[in-house]
Amino acid sequence: MVEQLWLIADAHTGDVSYIRHGLEHDEPHWKTIGPFAYTQLEEATAAAEQRRFLPTGATGEFKVIVLEMSQFVQAIFNGFAPSNTDVFAIDEGLFPLTHDGADWVDEAIGTPVWGPLFDEDGEDIGLTWLDRVLEQVAHRLSINMETVQAIGTLNAAQEDVAVDIEQTMLLIQQHVRVAITPEPDTELLGEDDEHHHMPADTLFWLHTRGMDTLGLPELEIRNVPSWWVTAAGGELNGWAAYSVDRGIAEGDVLDGGGPVPLKIRALSSPDPLWKDMNVECLRLEVDRVLFVCGSGRHTPNGTESIH
Repeated sequence: MVEQLWLIADAHTGDVSYIRHGLEHDEPHWKTIGPFAYTQLEEATAAAEQRRFLPTGATGEFKVIVLEMSQFVQAIFNGFAPSNTDVFAIDEGLFPLTHDGADWVDEAIGTPVWGPLFDEDGEDIGLTWLDRVLEQVAHRLSINMETVQAIGTLNAAQEDVAVDIEQTMLLIQQHVRVAITPEPDTELLGEDDEHHHMPADTLFWLHTRGMDTLGLPELEIRNVPSWWVTAAGGELNGWAAYSVDRGIAEGDVLDGGGPVPLKIRALSSPDPLWKDMNVECLRLEVDRVLFVCGSGRHTPNGTESIH
């Protein structure tokens, strides 16, 4: 089984190499060909030195980059970045991913192999042609179709997750805001026409507004130092998205991210504001901070760390 492939790329930017092919003055109908992949490093290196591959902003200098087999197969399902391709190549073998690409490959090899497959179920409709492409790729990479299908299934699942995340963030952007106000007992140093002046050590109260319209509890974080307000706002927005996706209930203990692992507990907010508004709100409090335990000892071979 081929576990890695080597692709031709721009030596300076690292962008995968593509070429545009077609008749002069017919640029709208030119075909995008690439990436150019090889199953042997030596062949890829030799190809890079031939200077046949012209990526966007071509410098004339090329290098070889490595890509995991599974990532390459996923790209066949998704379309290769940075631009969708009509034809890609493995070890000089050409494979189409569009109807125009199929016609071009058939013309290049002088045999109508791919075009009829696209036409069987209508232009660009159905998977007959893609199945045949994947079969050929599997043969080139010495893998079975079950492996290819498993990669495709995983790819589809990842796409579903990406869509779910996008929809969640859209809901948050449309309906939820993070309000930031000083804690009620903050003493003002003064004010002008536009600003209140507060001490540098002022603590802030952050809470969401709009979760209630989604049928969920509002969320709040109390006593946030001024220099952490931006980070806490991003964190609160993240927990709002988490609540939309999975829900947060009173008593839940959540795993906080960041450089220091945290355990965060969701508690019912006792602030009378929420009771007056007849709105449920959960206060997120740090329950525990987690550190790796360790100790050191001296030995004849030097100091050893024990975790």
